[in-house]
Amino acid sequence: MKCIRKHKYDQGIATLAVVASVALIALLIVLGVSRRAVNDIQQTQARVKTEQSLSKAWAALDCAVAKIQHDGIELSNDDIAQALEQLSPCQNVAQSQLWLAPWQNSKRGMWHLYATHAQQQVGVTLAKATGARRSSFVTSGSAAFYGGNTWRPVKGKKREDGLYECHSIMAGGDVMIRPRTLGENQSKSSESSESSKNEEEKSQNRFTVRLDGSDECAPEYKTEVSDYTVADSRDETGARLKKDVQTNVENMDLFNDYFGVPRAQWETVREQFERQGGFVVNTQDDPSLCYETLLNAVASSKHRERANAKVWVDGPCDLSREGLKALPSEPPILLVVQDGIVALRGAIKPFKGVVYQFNTDNLNAREFAEQWGMTISESGGMSCSHDDSNIQELCEMITSTVTNPDQASRVPFWFHGSFITKGAFITDVPDGHSVVYGSFQPTYSDETVQQSFKGLKQWRPLGNSYHDIKPPYEEG
Repeated sequence: MKCIRKHKYDQGIATLAVVASVALIALLIVLGVSRRAVNDIQQTQARVKTEQSLSKAWAALDCAVAKIQHDGIELSNDDIAQALEQLSPCQNVAQSQLWLAPWQNSKRGMWHLYATHAQQQVGVTLAKATGARRSSFVTSGSAAFYGGNTWRPVKGKKREDGLYECHSIMAGGDVMIRPRTLGENQSKSSESSESSKNEEEKSQNRFTVRLDGSDECAPEYKTEVSDYTVADSRDETGARLKKDVQTNVENMDLFNDYFGVPRAQWETVREQFERQGGFVVNTQDDPSLCYETLLNAVASSKHRERANAKVWVDGPCDLSREGLKALPSEPPILLVVQDGIVALRGAIKPFKGVVYQFNTDNLNAREFAEQWGMTISESGGMSCSHDDSNIQELCEMITSTVTNPDQASRVPFWFHGSFITKGAFITDVPDGHSVVYGSFQPTYSDETVQQSFKGLKQWRPLGNSYHDIKPPYEEG
């Protein structure tokens, strides 16, 4: 009886131990699950908090980028406080803070722009416009070159054979090169006899491309056109145009390339132009004000020791000197011509800088023709009448040389005479037809181009540079 009772007692203890063990295991499982649940909740809360902080940081950065794209930002003097002041509407957006820091050892002078909230930070890289479309003459339209031309092109990539891939002309349309024949219109000069002018014409009646010193363009990147021949991208003679002449280039956005904003935002550039002491003049009633203003701008820049002379012309620009003194060789000039023709009859030696011509809307052929004093009848007959003698004569040359009335009415730039330049020509007039008629000697200089645009190239975010990064040291 005692054995039976003891067996039942032992059996009860064992059962109790099993039940207790099961209960303990269950409790441990419950505690483990609870702990994991708490951890999951905490991780979820942390992720939510992180995403909220990131969203707030992105909100501030997006605000700053939008403002830069609309209004621009001034970083030329490395004044971070001034730059952040320009972004003041975006400071503390969503309780986030903006920061700016220059890249170290960056040849392009790039900057970091970033925004922080709590321990989260997002950023983007800002870079200046590069002027990627580099040639001695760049136009978004077509161009024709008559007479004697000696070009110093852009020295492009150096090949293994030591020769360079040169760049002379870049055009959004067609290009025609035709050295004039003897007896055609010549540049008139009181300082030279008729015989000497003929000798000069004989010696320069060709289109040549050459680099300085012993450097040479590769044969396939060196256009050469001699007397009585024509190189035209529109017909079978187009083979005479080598690779240094690029025609019908697509998607040309020259304003964005050189200033860093789309052409539709030209007012942003002009405002910055004025803030930096540039001269702005309206020439609708007097095209000769263009050259006079250039002289004043150069004198003012030299007096104030500015890096460049800046003139923004609203309307037609007549660069003919008419007895005025020559332009000094320093400082470099940036001449921007908005919604106006550029005319030159006579000689400029030298012009150091950049001529940048653009129209704010699609080319209005009627308005350009009116600036030349050109009238086109319904039958296609062309006539000229202008108060300015230089423009009157150039208009007559246009109508006698460009026989297609539609093309003649779309001439934004016509030069006749002797023009020696160091810098670059940029004509941003889509569907325009620029014409050079005379002795043209453009020398491309990257240094001069950079000096001419100094302080005016807008900063823009690089599209592939947006990133999440660690908080700045100031945040701890």
